[in-house]
Amino acid sequence: MEKEKKEIRAQITLDAEAITEFMMYQIYTGGAGIAVLALGALNAGLAVAFGIRREWFMMLLFAVFALLLFFGFPAVIKNRVSVLQGQKKFVKPVEYIFDQEGIRTMAAEREKRVPWENVKKAVSRKHILILYDEKKHAMVLPISQLGDDYGAAVDMITAHVPQAAVSIRKSQDRR
Repeated sequence: MEKEKKEIRAQITLDAEAITEFMMYQIYTGGAGIAVLALGALNAGLAVAFGIRREWFMMLLFAVFALLLFFGFPAVIKNRVSVLQGQKKFVKPVEYIFDQEGIRTMAAEREKRVPWENVKKAVSRKHILILYDEKKHAMVLPISQLGDDYGAAVDMITAHVPQAAVSIRKSQDRR
């Protein structure tokens, strides 16, 4: 069994991929994203129904709406992220320190500590790890930037955050 680390340090700089993945998760797990998916499915269904009835104009119209909802909306999100990427907030690195008391973040002259009892949710996506505090502020950590400490960080999170609040896969794509 691997020896448990007492402290894990990671220097994190958010990139466009991490921000995009976080925004997609935020949007598509909320009411607006679910509504967009439902509307897209409804439009696709109507396109099929009109196709069966051989009403080609209506089929094409609803197929275009479905494509816009399924592919246009994510494209808009990616475009907005590229605009955000140039802002200082996302360019400056933040140091995350995980220890037995909680998570400490240090960026420029600001320092913040989040005790483990205030971490209310931990989620992994394909390339990111997201931790939410009691105020629903998110800490987005690109897995590739955690490197070899990813497993130790996950072990520390699962040891301190209630199991019901953790949805993390132990093995991740670390490209």
